[in-house]
Amino acid sequence: MEVRRISDALKVRATHQSNDIAHDDTRRQITFAEWDREADEVGGGLAAAGLVPGDRVFLPISNAHAIEMAIAVFAVFRAGGIACPISTRLNPREIADYAALCEPRFCLTDAPDLMKDVPLAGCWRVDAMPRDIAALPDQTSLDPAADAEILGTSGTTGKIKGVVISHPDLMTGVTGLNMDRSRSTLNALPLTGSGGNIGIVMLPARGGATAITQQKFDPKGFLELAKEKRPNLVYLVPSMLRLVLDHPDVANYDMEGVKYLMTGTAPLPHDSVKRAAELWPHLRIRNSYGMSEGGVGLGTTSQEQVLKPGCVGKLPAHMQIRDEGGNVITEAGVVGEIYGWQKHARRYWNDEEATAASFKGGWTKTGDLGFVDEDGDLIMAGRSKELIIRGGYNITPLEIETVLHLHPAVQQAAVVGVPHEVLGEDIAAAVTLRPGCGEATADDIIAFCKAHLGDNKVPRTLVVMDHMPLNPNGKILKKDLAGPLAKAAEARRRAA
Repeated sequence: MEVRRISDALKVRATHQSNDIAHDDTRRQITFAEWDREADEVGGGLAAAGLVPGDRVFLPISNAHAIEMAIAVFAVFRAGGIACPISTRLNPREIADYAALCEPRFCLTDAPDLMKDVPLAGCWRVDAMPRDIAALPDQTSLDPAADAEILGTSGTTGKIKGVVISHPDLMTGVTGLNMDRSRSTLNALPLTGSGGNIGIVMLPARGGATAITQQKFDPKGFLELAKEKRPNLVYLVPSMLRLVLDHPDVANYDMEGVKYLMTGTAPLPHDSVKRAAELWPHLRIRNSYGMSEGGVGLGTTSQEQVLKPGCVGKLPAHMQIRDEGGNVITEAGVVGEIYGWQKHARRYWNDEEATAASFKGGWTKTGDLGFVDEDGDLIMAGRSKELIIRGGYNITPLEIETVLHLHPAVQQAAVVGVPHEVLGEDIAAAVTLRPGCGEATADDIIAFCKAHLGDNKVPRTLVVMDHMPLNPNGKILKKDLAGPLAKAAEARRRAA
């Protein structure tokens, strides 16, 4: 059959790999043939309930029902709708704001209470999804260029926006017969984000591999699953990798059978790479970079690259570094904003202003800072919106966070700019401590920074916290730290 949409690729897999396991959420497994059949049944059920092409379907489904998420996403595609995966960790206000933006007509969920105030034509629990295969639309009648998904951005610095992903976006490199180099992948990524949804939910249809999803991340459980399932590849975001490495029993797990360790979605502390490489020397570690908006991505391809602080691989032809005037930077070592080009132009759903600001002529302003070194490697330097201007000097928080992560007692670190009446901004940091590493104090850690940073980059305020505020993708929510750290900085100045 002709593969026009990602859901067609699943149909081909169901023929050629019918009894192979597509998804395993440790609660149950589903084969390609079963996944294909259930997507048809639920897709027909949605159509029978009144869904027409272009209708949005909210999918607040947790990793506890990863298989149902996979069925739901492809059922929406088969019905001609637009899938809107959304985190079950959002609060009612965030749910209401996103619903007002996307205007969903239907919902499939394992958290129905979240949707009680959202007006919908139909809402079903994932254990009782509508099924009517006879009502399934003719798949050849569906537009292969239509919108497929709306993915909520992580919202670490502002309100949530919806990035529109088209079916052509999802079809890049997909034939229905192409094979992923890793036959199975173990992950704990939230399946409502870009990495989890496109990278994991669709992984089996895209490349024929088995996606194994931990229902709720915990370091010990992840290590046990790696031992039991023996996947070819494990995927951990940097915060998860650090928690795994800090587990007291980690040395008892040799990751036998695992070939690749993939990480990304957030800055990767360099000491995490070194510790993982020393603990599991047989693993090929890959640090990746990409974003929901850009549809662009790259990653390290050698041990030399992954051991280089901040490196995410060679700068490819479809990415550029530009200065504030939009001019391409070609000189090594000069920091600028990263731009990415994509074949299929993207946009934000119902947000023309944000679309115009971020997407121009096929190029996406990522908001990420970086530079190319003498080897042609792209080195990440933080976020442009997070840049601290202290007394006229531009300071990237990532440089300071890298040093903080080198302290043997620090587990997580975040640096933000706080108001200062003379300097404009000053530097404040928050850290959490690794278990069993003694009682390091804020003064101890600041002294460590003084030994490794120039004086103008040393945090004047540092707060030791029990827990960091994290978004569903494991990224630190700096917007939630800005207020408390500003108050701590003001209190320190008054006490001085």
